[in-house]
Parts: sequence; C-alpha cells; structure tokens
Amino acid sequence: MSSEFDQNPVWTRKGPFSVSSELFLDVVFTSACDCSCPWCIARTPEYAAEDRSAWEKAVLDAFRLFRIRNVIILGGEATVDPCFREKLDFLSRAMEGQPAEHLILTTNGNRLKDPETLRAVLDSRIDAVNLSRMHYLQAENDRIFGRATLTPDEIRALYGQMKANGMTLRINVNVWRGNLDTAEEMDAFVSAFIGACDAVKFTPLMRTDMFGTVAEVTEYAGRAALSEKETAELWNAFAARHDLQRRNGRVLGFVDYAEVRAAGQQVILKYAQVEDKYDRDTEIPTLKIYPNGCLSNEWSYTKDIREFVN
Repeated sequence: MSSEFDQNPVWTRKGPFSVSSELFLDVVFTSACDCSCPWCIARTPEYAAEDRSAWEKAVLDAFRLFRIRNVIILGGEATVDPCFREKLDFLSRAMEGQPAEHLILTTNGNRLKDPETLRAVLDSRIDAVNLSRMHYLQAENDRIFGRATLTPDEIRALYGQMKANGMTLRINVNVWRGNLDTAEEMDAFVSAFIGACDAVKFTPLMRTDMFGTVAEVTEYAGRAALSEKETAELWNAFAARHDLQRRNGRVLGFVDYAEVRAAGQQVILKYAQVEDKYDRDTEIPTLKIYPNGCLSNEWSYTKDIREFVN
C-alpha cells in the first residue's frame, strides 16, 4: 500500500474551494464506541441522530461530486455499529468503478475477536487496517482505553491473517505528555511490536478545542498535548537513535511526515498539527461523512458541503 510519502496533490477548483487530487474521504459509521479514552474527540456533548438512508445518499454523493483517492472507515468505533457489515458492503459497492485506491479501516480491534466480524473484514474490499494502540504495557493500554484490549500476541495472530489476505496492518499510536514522551519509551513500544505489523505510526495528541468535545476532554487534551516544538524535539531525538530514511514536508499542503527504520521496523512520525496547516475555508484535503448523512469538509455534522458544490 502506498504511504503518506507517495502523495503529490494537484489542487483543482470545485465551487468556491480548492480540492486536493489526493482527497481522503473519512466515513464515520457510528459515534458509539466500546472504549472511554480520556482524550477521544468522539466524546461530544451531543450527537445528531443517525440516519441510515441519509448516510447512504451522502456516500453516493461524495463519489459523484469528488474524485476520492482513499476511503477511511471511522467511528466512534466502526465495528460496534450493529449495521457494520451492511454498511461495509454498501460502501464497497459504492466504490466500484471509482478511482479510489484504498479502503482503510481504523479500529481499536476489540471486535475483531468475533469470528463473524473478522471474516466480514477479511472478505471485504478493505486492504489496510489502522489499529489503535497507546502503550506497550498491556495493563497501561487497558487503563487508557478503559477496557481489556487486544494483547500483543492477539495482534500478531491478527496480522498473520491479514497478511494471508493481502492486507496491511499499521499500529497507530498517540503521544502526549506522560505517555511515550521520551525516545526510550518510543523505542520500547516499537520493540514490543516488531513482527506484529507493517508499520508503527506515532502522532502527537491534538488539542480538542475545535471539535466541540465535553469539557473534561478539552481540558485533558489541552494539558497533555505536546507543542509542535516539543514534538519536533522528541521525533528528532528518536530519529537520531535510528535510520532516518526520508522526510516529506507539507504532504497534501498541510502536514509533515518522517520515516525511520528502527530495529528493522518501519516507523512513521507525524510532525504537524493538521488543523493549523491549511485554510479550512478554502482548501479541502479531506471530506467527512457523518452518521446523520452530513457530508462536510469540517469537523461538523451540520455544515454540509453539498450546499456549495452541487
């Protein structure tokens, strides 16, 4: 699967917007989740009522109106949706004949212990899974997620099944003050999952002010998030211990990545805070479909972009 480094966008006009030719479509299946991470942006004061038919129309409209390269399935936790398999099938059929290259599932992986859910994923068009994991110690990871999570051995077994089905597995890790915030701790995480994935991606925890989260989430993220300077210093310290293979500034015009080889493992480092690096009023690198059927270029389930580009 191509990585963030392979993006070379051309911005084209669509109504009043500049739209990236490398457009990502984030498809939120449900706002529900089976975890209670203290920094999660899914924890908002209220949600719009889910509307299956409006959601399906938004999926079709997204492909009708835009040229989309990658489709990413999100939640909440998408796999807890009681209609997960039906929505996955609908989304896969909507992608038929489209130029979209990848269908990616982002998940905490807990429901993949269920044989039927796992089989639905393995038999689908999904070609990559991004698995959320926040610590190499099982007890600490369970504490952060607020529940029992997949063990490293279970992740290795899952990775073997995915490889056999031609899928890639990336472990996504958030870093914040007090969690993996030294190069040594990052090394410990990578070492714990060598041979259990295709790549480990470290991303700095973002402030949640812009997402309308509940007060305790906003307060937690504001206190815990590293500054861009602190992130750069940490990433550079980690890279100095290993083999920095390449660095790409302003991918999609708004974010900076580096790739490191650590103990034979591919490690991706995401430097910048995404929301600060492009003009959200005029540029669109990512679209979002919400469970209520809103198709938006923002973290908003009320501002529908079809009002401007239909």
